[in-house]
Amino acid sequence: MMANRRAYLDRLIEKRHNPYIKVITGVRRCGKSFLLKTLYCQYLYSVGVTREQIVVIELDDDRFEALREKKALREYIEQRCSSDSLQYYIMIDEVQIVKGFEGTIISLNNHPNYDLYITGSNSEFLSKDISTRFKDRGIEIRMHPLSYSEFYETYSGDRHFALRDYLTFGGMPYLMNEQDEGEKIRYLTNLINNTYLTDVVERNDIRLPEELSALFDVLCSTAGSLVNPSSLAGYLLADRHVRISNETVFSYIGYLEDAFLFETAKRYNIKGKQYLSTPFKYYPEDVGLRNARINFRQADQGFGIETVVYNELRGRGYLVDVGLLETRERGRDGKQIYKQKEVDFIARRSSEEYYVQVMDRIPSGQHGMNEYDNLRKVPGSFKKLAVINMPFKAYYDQTGILMISLEEFLLNNQSLKL
Repeated sequence: MMANRRAYLDRLIEKRHNPYIKVITGVRRCGKSFLLKTLYCQYLYSVGVTREQIVVIELDDDRFEALREKKALREYIEQRCSSDSLQYYIMIDEVQIVKGFEGTIISLNNHPNYDLYITGSNSEFLSKDISTRFKDRGIEIRMHPLSYSEFYETYSGDRHFALRDYLTFGGMPYLMNEQDEGEKIRYLTNLINNTYLTDVVERNDIRLPEELSALFDVLCSTAGSLVNPSSLAGYLLADRHVRISNETVFSYIGYLEDAFLFETAKRYNIKGKQYLSTPFKYYPEDVGLRNARINFRQADQGFGIETVVYNELRGRGYLVDVGLLETRERGRDGKQIYKQKEVDFIARRSSEEYYVQVMDRIPSGQHGMNEYDNLRKVPGSFKKLAVINMPFKAYYDQTGILMISLEEFLLNNQSLKL
């Protein structure tokens, strides 16, 4: 059973026939091809589109090797779409394989009978500056691995263990067809080693692949921790005996982000209303990939939960920062002490703004109250949520903070607005 990826499908349907190039980006194997070739094609057939009107070109498939040159690609499409009376839907998978593809895609998009859809797995080609590369004629649809709600709707095991399995193995779509845990581990490990890292090395002509692999390990281990290129370089030297410059660390992180394997969350000074230059937090695109790389060490589950919440917010279309709250408090001796407190996430979209703290349990006792107090002391009237890794019914506490279980937060797409 496959997830219906309804949110992404609805976006494609909404943008059908508009004059823009629909650009679907995301990490390899997250379901871009399935979305286009299966789900979207099924929709088109259901509204009367014929097979003759749909042209699917999979450039990473050897059957289409002859079309990996822009002139050949254009000639093939024009031959297939020769009728002036038909509306054609052209779907090009992994378009970045064609060198200099942008001009050809723009030219094809000028044809009144062509509705153009392209996918790519590398933001160096597609995500960073869609509007510039396509001269304001491209719209990006960023696709992610399965969210927990998508995972849950097709989960075939005991639903009591669904969240546990998601936090362990993540949301790569292929795993929905695999029941054996050993095979899941092998799939994720092979995906990292033989697809993702190999792809990054080849695309960027990296001459130090072992150092890239070591950095990937460190980023997985430190997910949710504040780091910068200098601290990462120091960690690699001390723990892995790998000597690598700060500049190389910075470049390699950029390559991993270009491949959609990690995202950077910047720190934002809540009271000062400004971004801080360093350090950052780096979150992996999928918690299962991250867990596979750290050999599924359960001691790191807290960071895994934080990663899942971050990815959920990003998947819902929010920009996400890490909040810094500067306070002055009196110590036991009566003197004022300057402190920096952290709010896990600030989620923004248009006029919406939410402050989110991820917690293991409902706060009680001095230790449990610390993180909760960070959230409580955020100034202003924006909504605040404590997402807690315990089962309970959501409620508002006496200060107006929404207390909600991790599972309810993930399953309810409107949980931020409860």
